Amino acid sequence: MVSIKNTYCIGSKKLPPLQKATPPPAPAKPAPASGPAAWIQVVPTELIVAPGKRVQFRARSFDASGDFIREEQATWALAGLEGSLTPGGEFTATKAPQAGEVKATVGGVTGSARLRVMRGLPYSEDFEAVAPKTVPAYWTGAGGKFEVREVEGHKVLVKLSNEQSLLRRARAYMGPPGLHDYTFEADVFGVEKRRQLPDIGIIAQRYGLVLAGNAQKLWIESWQPEIKRTRTIPFEWKGNVWYRMKLRVDNVAGGKALVRGKVWLKGSPEPEQWTIEREDPIPNKVGAPGFYAYAHNEVYYDNIKVSENSK
Repeated sequence: MVSIKNTYCIGSKKLPPLQKATPPPAPAKPAPASGPAAWIQVVPTELIVAPGKRVQFRARSFDASGDFIREEQATWALAGLEGSLTPGGEFTATKAPQAGEVKATVGGVTGSARLRVMRGLPYSEDFEAVAPKTVPAYWTGAGGKFEVREVEGHKVLVKLSNEQSLLRRARAYMGPPGLHDYTFEADVFGVEKRRQLPDIGIIAQRYGLVLAGNAQKLWIESWQPEIKRTRTIPFEWKGNVWYRMKLRVDNVAGGKALVRGKVWLKGSPEPEQWTIEREDPIPNKVGAPGFYAYAHNEVYYDNIKVSENSK
């Protein structure tokens, strides 16, 4: 039995002596697969690489029962990727960022691995080169929640409304998960309808800086269900107005993280002082940059900039 502070054992203190366990029988050796290949597995199957990195892929065949047959000599091809691919399945990325598939075909059966090619910081995006009604292919978790659209003569990223998406709350990420000690900036715009404002956030190193619309607050959070370490302040802001958000995370001495955020009207001078900050004694030491929104209506993002922190 477990309480808040202790763990208790209920029962007799006099236990019989332990008896020597009987070793389990040796597992039966599986019979070799005998049927034709019904499925091709490409390994590694899901990965992120830097431009110029070489990756050796292998093709493994399985029969209709899911039993492994052998490693195969496959015919290799790329889908949505730019780079060199040898007849033996070695891929070298020549462009970043990008995402796509490495495909292997054996006897008319094709399998694939998904690959994202991403460089380090700095990173910026104004969406002008992104096709409408899409999102960058190398992002994670954005499909069906966000899309690029032309608004007031230029392209922006749009968090879809309830009429367009079943997901009122959405997160999406746009970089490798091992990044740390960086600053994320973005222009944001919350559509106000029927006196309802969205919650708009940007994410850095797994920390969120969130403008809470109806509550008129600004907060820094580590993990949404755990509110004890969330720092919240009153903050008045308006719908249908562009703001600039800036979130900086530093891993500091003592095994802590210093998280600081700013929000100001787009086009006005950046404030010298941080609007909100907190020191986390149980830090998130790495994490990808991303977006957060909780909204009935649309939210717009533009002019994204992610950069390493200056010392």
